[in-house]
Amino acid sequence: MNITQVNTEPSRYIAFAAICAIVNNLVLIGADRLGLGYAGVLAASWAISGSLGYVLHSNYTFRSAPTVVGYARFMAGVALGIPLAFITIWLFRSGLNWPMWASAPLATITMFVFNYLSARVAILQRLLWASKEERIG
Repeated sequence: MNITQVNTEPSRYIAFAAICAIVNNLVLIGADRLGLGYAGVLAASWAISGSLGYVLHSNYTFRSAPTVVGYARFMAGVALGIPLAFITIWLFRSGLNWPMWASAPLATITMFVFNYLSARVAILQRLLWASKEERIG
């Protein structure tokens, strides 16, 4: 990884995160219109937008070859955010009685920083270990 790659990483992350956020919000808003509950909707959104996010972020944001282990770490990190997503959606949708078209984007914004950090750790963890081994060896 070179300095140019690190400097453009945040802008690439934002671009692909926006695509994933749009997909996530479409799933949440569409499922809400169908009357589906939060838990199932969040699970479906996790699977769809999480998988899309891994492909985009590993190939383009972090420019690292996708691996099964990296995918598992990435999806686990995104899954850790589901309780946060559930709480924020519940707060805005049920607690404040806002429509889902307003609640879903606000929950998405709340998840942005969490997802960036977990994605970076999941995808680049092996690169960090390789760098440490090179310094030691």
